[in-house]
Order: sequence, then C-alpha cells, then structure tokens
Amino acid sequence: MTFRRALFFNRIGGQMTMLILISLLAIHAVITASFFFSHRGEPWGPPNDGPAQLITAVQLVAATPAAGRGPLLAATAQAFPRLHLESIAAMPAAADSADPRLSRLVEHLGPGYAMTKLPGAPGDAVAVAVQLPDGAIVSARLPSHLEPPMFGGPLVSTVLFVVVSVTLLGFWATMALRRPLAGFAKAAEGFSLDGDDVKLPERGPEEIRAVARAFNRMSDRVKTLVGDRTRMLAAMGHDLRTPITRLRLRSEFIGDSELRGQMLRDLEQMNAMTEGVLVFLRDGRTREALTAVDVAATLQTICDQFADLGHDVQYEGPDHATLTARPDDLRRAVANLVDNAVRYGAHVVVRLTAGGGTLCIAVDDDGPGIPDASKPNMLDAFVRGDDARTMDNRAGFGLGLAIARTVAEAHGGTLTLHDRAPRGLSARLTLPLALSEVA
Repeated sequence: MTFRRALFFNRIGGQMTMLILISLLAIHAVITASFFFSHRGEPWGPPNDGPAQLITAVQLVAATPAAGRGPLLAATAQAFPRLHLESIAAMPAAADSADPRLSRLVEHLGPGYAMTKLPGAPGDAVAVAVQLPDGAIVSARLPSHLEPPMFGGPLVSTVLFVVVSVTLLGFWATMALRRPLAGFAKAAEGFSLDGDDVKLPERGPEEIRAVARAFNRMSDRVKTLVGDRTRMLAAMGHDLRTPITRLRLRSEFIGDSELRGQMLRDLEQMNAMTEGVLVFLRDGRTREALTAVDVAATLQTICDQFADLGHDVQYEGPDHATLTARPDDLRRAVANLVDNAVRYGAHVVVRLTAGGGTLCIAVDDDGPGIPDASKPNMLDAFVRGDDARTMDNRAGFGLGLAIARTVAEAHGGTLTLHDRAPRGLSARLTLPLALSEVA
C-alpha cells in the first residue's frame, strides 16, 4: 500500500494512520501539559518562579556578611515584592517542619539550611522560615502550589499514554477486522439455494466493502448456476417423458410377449430414473411451508402402504408425535428409507423415539448391511450398494439415501447409517424437536 492510498480514511490503512496521528498529538499535548503543571511548583523552574526566587535570594543573603544583610534584604524586597523576605529573631514555637514539599526546597538550598512552615499566611500563600548556616533566620511567603509534578513526571506520562494509545489502536483494529470476518462466516454458514438469505452488508473500510461485494456477487452466481442446471435437467426430464410414453405405446404392438415385457421394464426404469433425478434436484430447495406434522401417523401410513404391497413392515413408537416440518419432504425421505430396507431385508421395523431435544426415526432391516468403509459414500447421489454397477430393480439408482439426507439437512437434522446385531442395517433420521410435542 502506497503512502498516498494510506491517506484515504475510507481504507483500513488510512484509518489506522489517522488514529496513530491523533494518538501522537494527544501524547504531545499531555506531555506539554505535564511539563507546564510540574514546573509551576518546582524550585528549579524559570527565574520568575517563587521557589526559585526564594532559593536565589536566601543563598545570596547567606553569602553576605551580617553587617550588610539589612540593605540586601531591603533591595530583595523591592526586587521580589511577592516574597516578603525579611529577617526575624527566632523560629516561632508553632512552626511545622514536617511538610515534604519544604524538604525538597531545603535539598536545593544545600547543607546547613533548615526550613519550617509558619502559620497565619494570608490567602493561599505559604509562609516559611529559613534558618541560614550561621544561625540567622529569614521569613518569606510562597505560592501554595508546591506540589510535585502532575502525572508522575514527563517520562511516566509518556509511557502511560503510549500504552493507552497502542491499546486503543489494537482494540480498534481487532474490532474492525473481527466484525466483518464474523459476518462473512455467518453469511457463508447461512447461505441457502432456496432461501432469501440476507445480503452481506457492504459497510466499513473500502477493503471490507470490496470483499462483501465479491461475496454477494459470488452467492448470486452460485444460485444462478444451480438454478440454470436445475431448470435444464427439469426441462430434459419433462421432454423425455414424451418419447418414453410414445415408446411405451409402440411396444404394446410388439408380438413377442417376452420382448414386449423387457422393453416395458426398461422404459419404466428410464421413467423412474428421470423422476428420481428431478426429485433429488428439488429436495433441499423446496419452498414448501413448514407446518405441524403428526410424524407417528405419517409413519404408520407409510408402513401400511408397504404392507399392502406384500412387504413385512411394522411400526413401533408413540401413537402421536407432532413435529414442525415439511410434510411431503418428510414423507418422501422416510418412504425412500423403507424402500431401500425392503429391497435387501425380509423384515423391516420403523421405530420412532424422542429425547434430548430430538426426534429419531429409525428404519431397521435384517438385510446384509453395509460395510463400515462404504457407509459415508452411500449417502452420496448415484452411489449404489452393488459393486457391479448394474441397473436392475433391486439395486435402484442410488438416489434414495441422498434424497433422505438432503431432506434431513434441510430440516436441520442428520441421516446416519448403523449396523444391527446380528445382521442388518439401521438408517436413523434425526430431526430437532423444536416446537414439537410427543404423546
């Protein structure tokens, strides 16, 4: 980043530069004020300072012989009228010598001097008595501000405000970067192809706004790409229905009954594959409204439908269990799990349990099961359990588990596969039990 670009305050570099400059100006202002207030009460201050005048006058009187001190005191009183410097006979009995501020003045006077505080000074002045090395005593008045420097001196003030400024700068920089990053993470986590997700706000420094604009454009492009793909495949599936229907009608005129049956089965399989692909593309991006669903009644209905087709499917669980969900999607997901179970098992049990804030639908079969190494891949689209990759009525198209997982994730749940003892597979659809009631 060049220096010219850093001066633009709508960028992170410019804002940090501005904050550093303000911090430096504040530090210099505080140091200047500290010097000003500290030197007002220091005995080594400028010549017109009261303590410095007192030190100079007292040392001059002490260096003058006793015979010449009278005229010197008179001349000093004229030169420094605010000191009221004069000779006194003895130290008053009520004098106070414990003031630490006077001790500092004595240190600058040198050895042989003593100083005490006198009572009765007018206004805010401080009356003191100074004993010279030869025993003579003079009195004077000083301003009341004899305190030590404010803020502990220039060095301490500098260090203190540098630390404070750097701390504020670090805090500002952390907040300026943390909030946009947290917003990016939240927007990426909440990105949905079917929902009207809120756009990432384009505010803050220019770099952050540029990233937000790029993220919003990327999300729009992803939605457009997926939407175009879905519409293209849906159009292909719709267009394929017409020739499949014509082929089915023409096959009815084939005289060979065996050949006619094979063609009809192939056409039915093509039609089922087309429908399966379209369902997979729609699930997870459906706009079906959430509503209260009696999951127990839905599962019982599915079990009865498969039982009417001659399959051994039973339901175990409560009589009623209400869940807020998309009813058609949930019914399709469970039907796919049961359909997979009856393909490979002779006996299927659909169990419904609730607990720990979740509702679990388990479809258990007594089939050969799935190896542990293959379980994660079986939930992907177009992955089938047969190794030969043949297309027959038993193997299916590899979309049933993928559709069920997509529906589960759209409801905030999960789909997992587990082994059963001594054999078989348990497909468990776990959904959050929010706004649900089990009886």
